[in-house]
Amino acid sequence: MAEESGSSIRLLRWCGIALVPAGVLMVVATLLHPSRETATTIIASEAGLVAAHFLYTLSWLLVLLGLPGLYASQRESMGLLGLAGFLTAFSGTYLIAVGGNFGFFAPVLAKEAPAVLDAIAQYWPVAVINGLAAIAFMIGYLLFGVAMTKTALPRWSGVLVAVGAPAHLLGLGISLLVSTAAWPVAILGSVSLGLGLGWSGYRMWRSPPASDSLPLDQRTRM
Repeated sequence: MAEESGSSIRLLRWCGIALVPAGVLMVVATLLHPSRETATTIIASEAGLVAAHFLYTLSWLLVLLGLPGLYASQRESMGLLGLAGFLTAFSGTYLIAVGGNFGFFAPVLAKEAPAVLDAIAQYWPVAVINGLAAIAFMIGYLLFGVAMTKTALPRWSGVLVAVGAPAHLLGLGISLLVSTAAWPVAILGSVSLGLGLGWSGYRMWRSPPASDSLPLDQRTRM
């Protein structure tokens, strides 16, 4: 039993440490990403765009690895709100990670077939998936962040997550589709979300709460 408990704690620590670089990478990716995505701006900022999507991909991968551990370690304190937030945020993160692959072939389309670039963005299945991803991402992290404030994790880490995810995606979407004036909101949102996840991940790594992550019979024997 003690060995199994130790394995669970080590797993939680690795999940926690995955969230630290994830938070850093999403901020750097946002800083590198161009504030508009037209054929002209994509060609002009190709290196930054590709680098940004590469870092976003790594960041979301690390979030998908770390988020289950974060929820598992606090699931009893989070309750149904945390479960709903976790499932929705995880799904939204996955969909955004998959959709982010567009950034790798966008420069080729911008150079060779700019009309196709616009057509893909307006194609209804793509628009629907992108819309679902955005809604799940924003609502999921909002709920999950609120649930985090009810746990042993730093209260402000939950506030940063709840505020940061909607701000990041709204700022990103408005800037890319309407006006670049909203780009600072996207950057500040990524800082808030990255700091909230990284802070809670660091706390898990330093002192993983084992009580919530173990079955009841194991907790009573420790």
